[in-house]
Formats: sequence, structure tokens, C-alpha cells
Amino acid sequence: MKKYRFGNSFSAAVVFLLASIWAMPAMAQDLAPSGRPTLGGHHFTESVDVPSPFVRSFIRNRMGAGKALNLTTPVYELGGEQIGGFKGSLLYAIIDFEYQYAIKPWVAVRARVFGSGRLGSDTFSLLSSGVTMSTGFEFGWVVRLQERERTALSLDLNLTDRSYTGINIVRFVEEVVDGVPTSLVRKTPSACSSAGLRYAWAASPLLGVSARAEGGYGESVDRSRGDVWFYTLSGILDFDLRTKTSLPMGIGVGYAFDSFPELTDDIAEGVHAAFLRFSYLGREDFLLSLDISSGRVPLTGDRPDMDGVSVTISLRYYI
Repeated sequence: MKKYRFGNSFSAAVVFLLASIWAMPAMAQDLAPSGRPTLGGHHFTESVDVPSPFVRSFIRNRMGAGKALNLTTPVYELGGEQIGGFKGSLLYAIIDFEYQYAIKPWVAVRARVFGSGRLGSDTFSLLSSGVTMSTGFEFGWVVRLQERERTALSLDLNLTDRSYTGINIVRFVEEVVDGVPTSLVRKTPSACSSAGLRYAWAASPLLGVSARAEGGYGESVDRSRGDVWFYTLSGILDFDLRTKTSLPMGIGVGYAFDSFPELTDDIAEGVHAAFLRFSYLGREDFLLSLDISSGRVPLTGDRPDMDGVSVTISLRYYI
């Protein structure tokens, strides 16, 4: 009954959000700021990992790929024989699309669709970790709480619905041998809601600082955990090189922690990641960025942590 009520609340909130989007032409009487956000002479290069507090209208998409290294496959016992215990790697792909519209100078609504996939790059990692795909959509609001000459603070509200599909051959064979009802393809829905704060500070025309803190509650892909509380913390130092050189470039150095990074049910805890961002700043209505990220993923069982690296390209156009 709890999941049924949660699903109804989620559906009602989505209907309310869609109604607000349909009402946008009537509400959009006061023009919101446009173009890349600026505070204290600093032009911010917005990041997907550290969403900005600025109320702007934009269209954004991101795509990329990555590789998880030093994956140690677990040791399985099948028919009295031990198999596994080998090292391998995983390949994964990322794609998402987001649209945000500023209804008023102080509030914006947004919608996002996203997907990711993961599979082993060799026989043993493919057998032990299988193939996993995650798709979903997200609706949200960004509400400006305060914006001064050098600082900005906003409230972020989100509703997310995901669907996980996984194929794990070794687990399927184990459960068949044990006589446990099983299925080769497992599909798991997961809905959650979250709220948080977004902050930006222009330390100087050269340096800007952005941060996000968010918490929420929702369904875990690992049904044995039930519903869980989760949180996300991230921050970035953003350097606008145009203030010191003739290069139309920006560089960002950031960190993120996600306690709810569920792509599969074999992730034990939260994921720490550091990233480096290179951005083209030649136009005020367009942002092109290359992100290089590296992180450590703790796995269930007795397996050691897995290291991963990814490269993504983001395109953001301000309307």
C-alpha cells in the first residue's frame, strides 16, 4: 500500500507540473533574464553535475561514454566447482536531454529525459555483471530565493521516475540450480522525489564557485532495501580564462557525491567523483563543454571498489 500511495502522489505532482507548463504563455508576462548567467562580472559555465541556481530558459543535451576498471568478478560455486574471481572491466554510455523554461524572473519549470547502459567488456565481466540499462524522466522547479551582486541562491524541487532493465546470466543460472523462481530479464521501476539548494558565488571576474546540496526519498532498485532516503552533494570552481587571456575558454574543477547512484543492485554505497570541465565561451547564448570524470564505486560482497572514468560532451543553448 505504501508504494501505491507514493505512486499516486508522484502522478498527481506530475499532473500539476504539466498544468503549470501548459499555463506558461499566460503567466510569462514578466521577462526573465536570458543568456549565460553573470554575477559580479563573472560569466558562469553551468555544469550538469553542479546545476546552477539561475532562472534561465535553455535547451541542453549531453552524451558520452566511460569505462569501469579493475572490476573483480565474484567467486561463484556451481555444481561443486568454483568459477569467477577474475578481473575485467565494464563499458557504459550516457545520454540525456533537458528543457528549462523561465515562467517568471524568479521561477522556472524543467523537464529532463535520460538513459544509460552498462555491459561487460570481456566474457567474465559480461557473465558476472550482465547488461544493465536505465531510462527515466524528471520534472522539476527552480525557485529563486535570493540574487545579489555576487551571490545567488535557489530552491530546487524534483520528481523522478526511472526504469531499470538488467540481464545477469550467472545469477539466473544460480537461481535455476537452486530451484528459485527467476527470470533472465529483470525490470524494476523506481520513483523518487527530492528537494535541495543551489548556490553560486562570484569571487572575482576570473573565479566563480557553485554548489548543490539535495536530499530525497524514493524506491530502491534493490527491492530488499525497500524505500530509502538519499542525498547528493557537489561543487565546482569555475575559471573564466577570458578575463586573463584572449582564449574564449573556461575551466572547471569539481567534486560530487551521490548516495543514490543506482544503475544496478550491486552498488553497495555512494559514489565519489571528481571532474574536469573545458568550455567554449565564444558566444553568450551558447555553451559547449567537455567533461572528464573519474570516480570510485563500492561494490557489494567482498569485491574491492571499482574505479571508473568517463568523457561527456554537453551542448546548452539559452533561449
